[in-house]
Amino acid sequence: MPFTFGKLKVKRAFEKVVNPEAAEALADGGAKRAPLTESSIEIVLVFVRGETPEELSRLIGCVGEIAAAHEAFVYSLCGSLVSATFGAHPNSHPGPSARADLARDLLRELGTNIKVVHGAGRGCYGLFGASKNLFYGFDFPKFDSALGLVGRAEFGTIQEFKP
Repeated sequence: MPFTFGKLKVKRAFEKVVNPEAAEALADGGAKRAPLTESSIEIVLVFVRGETPEELSRLIGCVGEIAAAHEAFVYSLCGSLVSATFGAHPNSHPGPSARADLARDLLRELGTNIKVVHGAGRGCYGLFGASKNLFYGFDFPKFDSALGLVGRAEFGTIQEFKP
């Protein structure tokens, strides 16, 4: 895409949530994809339950607010599973107890409406996919095992995952 004011607006919008190389690739329509960035990634997976769709929505909103207050990057919502990370974004520089503090505050605020699994490991983030089917995300070692632990955990608990 030739340089235009529209491209600049798109790039500036993306740079708020992705690294500059990824923003450039997205603004160019995926013509060139930047390499993935290796990083020490910390994840906090929060499974939320609610009695009604409205309650579930409110609780998921609370998870997002608490995560943002801890400077975690909320990556995704799949069903009622919220994925928040530290170190999977170029502007993320967590303190030594960031994910444990987030998990503790989530449980204190939301109690038996959630179950939390957190862990840390070497991974990568950036644009995955090819051509026009790009998405910004992260890869974490043994993520499937972390999801399994979420499934086995009891509501109102915090579990630490060690890949």
